[in-house]
Amino acid sequence: MEMNAVKSSNIKAAGFDGGTLRVRFGTGTEYEYFKVKPEVFQEFMSAKSQGKYFNANIRGKYEGAKVEEEKNDKVQRPLGMRESDRDK
Repeated sequence: MEMNAVKSSNIKAAGFDGGTLRVRFGTGTEYEYFKVKPEVFQEFMSAKSQGKYFNANIRGKYEGAKVEEEKNDKVQRPLGMRESDRDK
């Protein structure tokens, strides 16, 4: 999901896709909120204060869940194998 930077002391970025709003807070933690209408996202993004809008209109009003950090999907090579040998 594409994240857009916002000017807020507590919220750093937000994104929207198919009714799901994702918010990245200043701590780096991300939450997703479900069944959000596109116009709510637009109002949130254009609000004078995204933090105040979020607290008044999103937090506690939509079901949400913490986004778990993505797992490292690097391919691990067996011990003793050089990086240059991995794709042979």
